[in-house]
Amino acid sequence: MINLQDVTVEDLERDPYPIYAHLRTHEPVAYLPCLDVWMVTRWDDVVAACLDPESFPAHVEGSPTDQALGGISMMTTDGEPARERRRPFDPTFRPTAVEAAMPVVFDRLCEERLDVIARDGGAELVADYFEPISLLSLAEAVGIGDVVDLDTLRRWFAGLAAGVSNYEGDPDKTAFSKAVSDEIDQTLIPRFETVLEHPDDGLLSNLVHAYSGTLSERLAWAMPSLKLVLLGGLQEPGHGGATIADSLLTHPEQRAAVSADSGLIPAAVDEGLRWTAPIGNLLRGVKPRTTLGDVKLPDDARIILVVASANRDEAMWGPSADEFDIHRPKQRHLSFAIGPHYCIGHHFARVQLEIAIAKLVDRFPRLRPAEDHASIYRGHEYRSPQSVRVLVD
Repeated sequence: MINLQDVTVEDLERDPYPIYAHLRTHEPVAYLPCLDVWMVTRWDDVVAACLDPESFPAHVEGSPTDQALGGISMMTTDGEPARERRRPFDPTFRPTAVEAAMPVVFDRLCEERLDVIARDGGAELVADYFEPISLLSLAEAVGIGDVVDLDTLRRWFAGLAAGVSNYEGDPDKTAFSKAVSDEIDQTLIPRFETVLEHPDDGLLSNLVHAYSGTLSERLAWAMPSLKLVLLGGLQEPGHGGATIADSLLTHPEQRAAVSADSGLIPAAVDEGLRWTAPIGNLLRGVKPRTTLGDVKLPDDARIILVVASANRDEAMWGPSADEFDIHRPKQRHLSFAIGPHYCIGHHFARVQLEIAIAKLVDRFPRLRPAEDHASIYRGHEYRSPQSVRVLVD
């Protein structure tokens, strides 16, 4: 048995899944003192809350997401205000737009990285392959590829991620996140000034012209949602890709099946995203006098809908829910959420991942773990392998 009073943030960072399993069985809606939140861990309860924004609103007073991103984003409001904030992103991230513009970008970035891996005879796939492809392709899609480099984008992600996951109110995380958020503002203001005066069909122009007012008023409205996209654009495809690759490396028979049949790649992508959700939690508020899973929640409660736990709920996925299995019968996971806050970049991430995995296994059919490779995962809000070291022939 697990005593929730004794659970620490470090326990969650190291491996939250035994804690989630305990909660699903014994306390599916439970208060976790170390984060000062209520955790919702069963599939049915997570889905019900996602689909009921009236009882479980996206806006939460004192939200670490709002603090990290500098204000309300499309993820932390509901109804028409949320739809208004999503709308400027549609021309870039709707599936038809992704299919038209991005595969050639993904192809180019993958080939550039694979050439380096072939030359070196191996790589660390997180830093050398998946992160660069994810970050640089997103920068091109957003229209900032010419003003920021890879290391800057990595630092931006780290700062935003530290702030968004800071449920415990760690002052060091707060300071780091604020410094990065301010840096993003200062870096992108000149680009916004340009497109405000000279509109084009790019994302930044769509954002700045979607709201009326002074430039500072427009940016206060637009920047939190843009920062959200910058954060999620690395997490889902970049770190999700690392999980998929690591899982295939540690399941040789499944890696061989994917190499023999490229038609299995979409299943491998979805299974990796299910097995270890890159973004594990969704923060919500609670309407007064609300009950979930037979638990009456405090009126001032903050809840996190633990999609990472729901994705391993045995009631939904059967007794093998904790196993990585690309042959699992197809059904929808929650790593892109569900309902009105379904991830706007879901198709961008899936197309990128399918191309990146396909090119990796095609280029290196005898890809194998390096001798010093170790499958070490970290994180509960954001989770992925720390490194994926490989050798190639």
